[in-house]
Amino acid sequence: MAIEKQTLLSEREVLVKDFETLQDRIKTVEKDLGTMKSNLNAVYGAIQQVDKLLKLDGNDNKMPSEKEKALNIATS
Repeated sequence: MAIEKQTLLSEREVLVKDFETLQDRIKTVEKDLGTMKSNLNAVYGAIQQVDKLLKLDGNDNKMPSEKEKALNIATS
């Protein structure tokens, strides 16, 4: 049983198309991965900034005593 040259050439064309399609998909995925990593770094930077601001706020969550007295007088 002999395989014709034209059959092999047709099969090769199909394989080349598949190869190029996969190559393009890999490039797209790599580009998307780079974008996602950039977004991940940006979000992490925002988390760090919020953590820094929370640390700067520290124990300032308590109302100053003068302000608390004034509020108590106003609400009484």
